[in-house]
Amino acid sequence: MSQITIVGLGLIGSSIGLGLKELERDYTIVGHDKDHAAMDRAKKQGAVDRTHWNLIAACEEADMIILAIPINDIAPTMEAIKQDLKSGCLLMDTAPLKRPVQKAAAEHLPNTVHFIGGNPVLTQHERLTAADASARLFEDATWALCPAESAHTSAVNVAANMVSALGAKPYFLSPEEHDGLMAAAESLPLLISGALMHAVSSSESWREIRRMAGRQFERVTETPDFDPEALTETVFDNRDNVIHWIQVLTAELQGWTQALENDDADIIQSWFENAQQERSGWLELRKSGDWEESFKTQKLEVDGFFSRMLGISFGRKDRKM
Repeated sequence: MSQITIVGLGLIGSSIGLGLKELERDYTIVGHDKDHAAMDRAKKQGAVDRTHWNLIAACEEADMIILAIPINDIAPTMEAIKQDLKSGCLLMDTAPLKRPVQKAAAEHLPNTVHFIGGNPVLTQHERLTAADASARLFEDATWALCPAESAHTSAVNVAANMVSALGAKPYFLSPEEHDGLMAAAESLPLLISGALMHAVSSSESWREIRRMAGRQFERVTETPDFDPEALTETVFDNRDNVIHWIQVLTAELQGWTQALENDDADIIQSWFENAQQERSGWLELRKSGDWEESFKTQKLEVDGFFSRMLGISFGRKDRKM
């Protein structure tokens, strides 16, 4: 029986495991995490068949490895396992940036394995933890896939079919395209929340402002519950794209400032109307998943030779909703 190893048993890794466990299986799932409590939790959740405390031992027999770990841990992990990877192994990740990960893969991984960068984009409103892991986490979500140039076409097909089997929609793009989009969709909102909180809390009036701050302020200043160092690295690893979007936002705010100074209420109203319409339209599209054709979603078939070589297929059972 083939082996899939999931390195990192937090929300993403455990949810992938739970989703894979619901499929028609011709593989066993092995889990590894530096935190032994995380391995125990994943095993109790049923996300993995077994765990191994040793990274090398968990990976050396794997036909597929999924790195569901922080981006700053990916390069060291690749370096640690590179000598022990099975020939023909398919390696994937789930990090929010792809250029740094692709660079690490090119530097550390042997040419006998196939690497495909990935990023599942979650849309849940509430904060979720590893305890909330679910086989349904990726239902109708966009899952970006950025294959390395050296990846075999059939390896790409296997990855795309796995994503589809988990309920997500594969979206193919280059690492450069991915990180440019993520700068606007993730990094800029993150910086806005941090900058607003820093600016207002640094004010002499903060003691009074905080008493008046309500739901709107809470929503806009919310940041992910991650280590500040990890948040900083995510922004710095994509800083060329982030700087571009900061400049775009700065120009936008200058326009709003000028409209206020000119007592131009009509233009402010039209901008609010446009913002509400665009946001409403975006939320409707996200809910339906009916994105335009340029979204590049597709269903792929696995090449017979590679499927036999990898020994993994992802037939999907009928799920009870």
